[in-house]
Amino acid sequence: MYLPPLYTYPLVSSLLLPATFLLTYTISVYLGHTELDWPYISDTATRPPESCIFSQLVNIGALFVAITFYIRYKQVSEYCNSYQLPRQLRNLNYASLWVGWGGALGLSILANFQVGVEKVKYLQISNQTSQETEVWWVHNVGLYLCFGLGMIWIWSCVITSFGLHPLTTTRFMLVVRTFLAVVNTSAFLLMLIAAQVARYYYHGADPTKWDPDDGGWSWHVVSTVSEWVMALALDLTLLSLVLEFKKIGLDEPRIIVHVDTVNSFLEISDNDFPGSSDSMLA
Repeated sequence: MYLPPLYTYPLVSSLLLPATFLLTYTISVYLGHTELDWPYISDTATRPPESCIFSQLVNIGALFVAITFYIRYKQVSEYCNSYQLPRQLRNLNYASLWVGWGGALGLSILANFQVGVEKVKYLQISNQTSQETEVWWVHNVGLYLCFGLGMIWIWSCVITSFGLHPLTTTRFMLVVRTFLAVVNTSAFLLMLIAAQVARYYYHGADPTKWDPDDGGWSWHVVSTVSEWVMALALDLTLLSLVLEFKKIGLDEPRIIVHVDTVNSFLEISDNDFPGSSDSMLA
């Protein structure tokens, strides 16, 4: 059975996700579903057909991301066992696996629970309880899971990279990943702060088509640009794993079948002598 090289998983995930964002952005702008000037990533996929494309491709990307996190976990685990690295590094590695999987789950939730103009109703009518409002909350849960846990995973990757230096991680890669972690964290915090300020001054009708006259325009642009930068930093961190994954491989999975020898022997005996019980009774 052919298994693709392990480096293909971070390579595909780091290229598929930004390509999907750019594709849905292009389609939504062309169809007039969003504005050209820096919308949020999710605002480029609030209406069909781009919402369907976004959900399908991001779900595939989330699967590749989850596989990448598992390969990274096994890579660090093998080095810890082979070189007797500190137990703290093993514990951090194990925790980072679940953090990464939580982020991948959040990415899938973010892709499947899209909110368009419906979230304006929530902003304008605070006591409204509807399916749209519930979807808006689920969407935000996916957002914080994806980018919040993604930020924690990046820092975990930085720390484990220092633990694997110079065994498999170069000094240059340490600098690159540390820089990406700082950029990701700064962009995440800036996105949250600017979004709250922009929402306070907003008085328009459709936030997916946020115009300068709607209020809070400058803060809105700061927030949306920060989100794109944050996503790019996460994608580049995944891409940085390609060179290290070229040094490792994966054997074909083994399936172990536990056979009940007693019951199997009785079943075989009954099949070999189907008329034996009748002859004994006769």
